[in-house]
Amino acid sequence: MKTVGIVAEYNPLHNGHQYHIQKSKELSQGDFVIAVMSGNYVQRGEPAILDKWHRTRMALLNGVDMVIELPVLFSCASAEFFASAAVKLLQDTSLVNYICFGSEIGDVQTLKQAADFFANEPEDFQLMLKQFLDEGLSYPTARMKAFESLSGFSSTILSNPNNILGIEYLKALSRLASPMLPITVERQGAGYHSSNTNTSFASATALRKALFHQQWEEVTAHVPSSCLDILQQAFSNGQAPISMDDFVSCLQYRMRMTPLHHLAEIFEVSEGLEHRILRLASCGSSIEEMISAIKTKRYTYTKVQRILLHILLDISSQQVMSLHQQPHLPYIRVLGFRRSKEILLKQLIKSANVPVITNLKNAEEKLSTEGISLLQLEEKATDIYFMASPNPSFRKLGQERTTPMVMIP
Repeated sequence: MKTVGIVAEYNPLHNGHQYHIQKSKELSQGDFVIAVMSGNYVQRGEPAILDKWHRTRMALLNGVDMVIELPVLFSCASAEFFASAAVKLLQDTSLVNYICFGSEIGDVQTLKQAADFFANEPEDFQLMLKQFLDEGLSYPTARMKAFESLSGFSSTILSNPNNILGIEYLKALSRLASPMLPITVERQGAGYHSSNTNTSFASATALRKALFHQQWEEVTAHVPSSCLDILQQAFSNGQAPISMDDFVSCLQYRMRMTPLHHLAEIFEVSEGLEHRILRLASCGSSIEEMISAIKTKRYTYTKVQRILLHILLDISSQQVMSLHQQPHLPYIRVLGFRRSKEILLKQLIKSANVPVITNLKNAEEKLSTEGISLLQLEEKATDIYFMASPNPSFRKLGQERTTPMVMIP
């Protein structure tokens, strides 16, 4: 049997995602689709608009056969860490033949050449990168300029987020000497950051904006009907929406109570940024105002937002780097599967290179010390996430242990 792997956030799942799932199966001629999906927090450094179990159900109703969770340490990290962890999980299933990702360029060979450049950076690259950083450029801009100067490629390849993730998937495949074959599907419709909904495929960014303003007509045109039903029910129940603004008070409390030396140990905090964060973090009553006060040319909006989320969840550099440097993550967590494809779950349990968790009851008995620590962090992060549920009845503790795995026919 052939299996294709997808890495996604589905925040929320929309028609473009459905197209990608269909094309992934078509191009790989796959019998099964496994998606590695971010849990309750996503790569932009914010909570998902809707919790991971609702988003798992969306995926299973729209062509995915099994959803496994990308742990919170990596789901809200930069592209390199996000992609590397996802590829490790897919490889450790021992089931996945292909990994299929979206890209703006739609050309896997060009992305491979760029990935090879970054996997084998010339000595001049770091020197040129430092020079541009010293001139006050942000890391992404400095990286683009150094890349264009030394590689012969146009820097535009690094100006699109799906291309950047694609390069990181390919780097991870190479580093792991993975037998999984890469496929890319060219992104259709609006760009990643576009807020335009007058297009065939609106972006998740545009749809989240519409959802926060309860603009259901715009949402209806761009999501599968099964996803619309899930969204409307969750909004009606008061289970959504959840945003980073819901955590401003908690975040300011965390920063005021955290010693400076501990802030310096938070993941992605470097070069004395903790001083700026502590001095400016109380500026503003919204997350946007806080980020705008802290950000500089050097530190982008998205990077600062990720750092603030790491502070909220108390994610340290040591935690991330310790697992990032290992060839395997401690476990594979199954969030849901299709009963009609139950053979996939049985095969996963039989062949996976690491323990498979389908239920947190007695999970610790299967896990290493690192695995237990990672699972405990996931539980804490989920408890914090549900503090922001609009309906107080959904703010209960311990939902990681009381919410069952999602199963559909």
